[in-house]
Amino acid sequence: MKNFLVATTFLLAIAGSANAADVVVEEPAPIVPAGFVWTGGYVGIQAGWQWGRDHTEEFFGGVATGFDEDLDSDGFIGGVHAGYNWQSGQVVYGIEGDFEFAAVDGGYRLDNGNGTDFDMNWQASIRGRLGFVPMERLLVYGTVGAAFANLEYTYVSANTTFESFDETKVGWTAGAGIEYAVTDNITTRLEYRYTDFGSVSNLSAVAFPGFTYDHDPQFHAVRVGLSYKF
Repeated sequence: MKNFLVATTFLLAIAGSANAADVVVEEPAPIVPAGFVWTGGYVGIQAGWQWGRDHTEEFFGGVATGFDEDLDSDGFIGGVHAGYNWQSGQVVYGIEGDFEFAAVDGGYRLDNGNGTDFDMNWQASIRGRLGFVPMERLLVYGTVGAAFANLEYTYVSANTTFESFDETKVGWTAGAGIEYAVTDNITTRLEYRYTDFGSVSNLSAVAFPGFTYDHDPQFHAVRVGLSYKF
């Protein structure tokens, strides 16, 4: 009996050792952070430089007089923007609006002191955006939409008589840019846009009574921006 008990104890010890060898201790899987996603709302600031080409064409009684003078302008622009993006695969689409203060001006003077001055005090836009994500944090996009601006033309006679016309115009704007997510909440961008405000017509009553002056303000702008993504 004693030998039987010893043998049984020995066999149980071997079986226990075998079962212990079969136990595998699994380490917890490492937590992999989710990739950056462009979906979400954002607000930001922007600044840049804008330059434009315009002209003054003169009419009297609806008939062109033959006078046509180029009018160039340029200056600083800066303001705020806000929008929302949706991402589907590598495609990002969204909507964005912005408002900028502008110090864009220009004009010309003829030898006789006659001329036209131009000023833009503010501009804004609301646009759609459509982009592609070639890398997780890099967005290449195009944008198009409606533009709004305050345009002021001042007609000058002999550098002594000044007559100003101030108007808020609606036009269109389109461009392209690149945006990079520095962190999960901070993105930077570089953007170019072209803006066209159609035609502007003013009938002078003081500087050149009875004469009408037509303009076609068009602008190019390069902006840099910084956004906070919610």
